[in-house]
Amino acid sequence: MVEMALVGTLLVFLLFGILIFGYLMSFRQNMTQAAAEGARAGAVAASGHAQADATSAVSNAVAAFGQTCGSGGMVCDIPVPTTCTNNSSATCITVTLTFHYSQHPLLPDVPLVSAFLPTDIVTTSVAEINS
Repeated sequence: MVEMALVGTLLVFLLFGILIFGYLMSFRQNMTQAAAEGARAGAVAASGHAQADATSAVSNAVAAFGQTCGSGGMVCDIPVPTTCTNNSSATCITVTLTFHYSQHPLLPDVPLVSAFLPTDIVTTSVAEINS
């Protein structure tokens, strides 16, 4: 009986860890998709509208999974398009999304498991703007 209590406790922590990790991976995938949507929208935007179109696309994509840029820990950084790092003759738009997980946790605190969770979840997408 004592052995079952010890093993059962370990299995419960393992189960919670798997569930939390899966949820956070899903959340990060949503962030990656939102950054890619913003970069794509900026890349195909009319001349001079790359930043505005990227911002709008990111805001819509982030709202699809219940977040808002600039609140609740979600920071959407879409600077003015600049020269691409790998091609100096082209212009790129970079979209960076950061979620401050330590300040705005998505899930309740689980002892031991919470020690392995990230403080920030960050994703970046870069696209070359069509000329």
